[in-house]
Amino acid sequence: MSALREGIFKREGEGILKPKNTDSKHIEIPVKFTCAQYRDGVIDGILTLIEEDHAPYLDLFHTNKDTKFSLCANLDDGELNIESLSISSVSLQMDERVELRDITFTADYLKLKHREISSATNKMFCRFNVSNLKSINTIFEIEEGKVEFVDYKGDIWRDIEIYKKSGITGFVRIELNDEVKLQSIEAYKSLLFKRINKILLLASLSQGTYISWAFFELFEQNNEGEYERVYSERRTIPSAFSARHELTPCGGLSNYFKKTYPNYTDNLDTDLGFYFAVEWYLESLNRLLLESRYLGLFTVLETFVYRFATTQEPPIEFILDDNDFKRFKKKLKKPMKDCLSALSIDTNKDMRNGLYSNLSCLNRYSFRYNLTMFLRYYKIGYSDIIKDLNDLGVLKEVRDNIIHRGISERDFDDLIEAYDKVMALVQRIFLAILNYEGEYRNGINKKLETFKKYPNNDWSAAR
Repeated sequence: MSALREGIFKREGEGILKPKNTDSKHIEIPVKFTCAQYRDGVIDGILTLIEEDHAPYLDLFHTNKDTKFSLCANLDDGELNIESLSISSVSLQMDERVELRDITFTADYLKLKHREISSATNKMFCRFNVSNLKSINTIFEIEEGKVEFVDYKGDIWRDIEIYKKSGITGFVRIELNDEVKLQSIEAYKSLLFKRINKILLLASLSQGTYISWAFFELFEQNNEGEYERVYSERRTIPSAFSARHELTPCGGLSNYFKKTYPNYTDNLDTDLGFYFAVEWYLESLNRLLLESRYLGLFTVLETFVYRFATTQEPPIEFILDDNDFKRFKKKLKKPMKDCLSALSIDTNKDMRNGLYSNLSCLNRYSFRYNLTMFLRYYKIGYSDIIKDLNDLGVLKEVRDNIIHRGISERDFDDLIEAYDKVMALVQRIFLAILNYEGEYRNGINKKLETFKKYPNNDWSAAR
């Protein structure tokens, strides 16, 4: 059996099944169930209807394929809730009565509340089991406590490669400081989910693959000094295979997080769209077509540049304000016509209207200009990657050709060269705005070397 299908959680019992997104929300169906989660993150199970007459539920189960359900049950070890439950298959038998058999399901979330927190003064820690993470003795501090990455042993990585699926490869443990004293499980979830999302986004950037958590466990220290589980939550993870493209070495993750985590503030998301830029970066790494990868990387650049330009004071998206440009544009209409006549350029009304309507482009700062301002502001070097910012025009032309013509109009080797340049610039931007110091894999020569924000001192004379 594949290690990906190894069971890591199982429960069975009786509970109440409720439809969520139909007109039958008032229906409550008594069921017996088994449910499980596996190393590939999948949550599934089997339902058995307790009532003898199944006819009232025929439409609900057999024809309403899009119906979502929830299941609630009181078990010996706590309150179980399964959410976003979808019916996978049903066996139907019709004799003297309708009988629905072998009702299999998958679910997005499974929550098990063991008990309430007994005291706000007790020590707490949590554990997130995660997919696709590789680490070597990774330990670092965050404001709320100590974080440690632990790898699982076994054949999981081999099976991830063979079956091209994600799998749970280890866990992240967060040991909370004594100062972190919250009153409820929900308060801890709110805090810890924000922290793990931040940690795993940075880990995904470093390792060049989607890393997400599959289940969460919260522990409280009791009066005897032992830790007891008070709550657990499980969820499915993306199953598609995500190849690894390490930007920084997995053996240096402790240093990576010590340098980058304090600098990943909310402002990076609001001012630069950092979260979306990382998502586009990871998406581009896993596309098959080189042109598609190129567009994904260029979208990262455009995300940074647009957010930077529009959050400056004043914004540097438009050159003149709207009212001033309307007056300016109106004044240009007659001189344009006169100039065309003076130059003996033969035009008709449609051609002149086309020229006039395109005048709006005059009021936008160019992508090249805004990228220059962005790189200058963060003092990010570029001349070792592209000759000068005029050379950037060639890279943008490749992007425009792909979007507007469907092909890059470049030889394969030239397209590879352009791709490597955009990749190197994007990776430098990521590490520079995070103030990273340490080793990284150079996007041009593919070698592991010390990261430099501006190797050629391009902005030595900048303010």
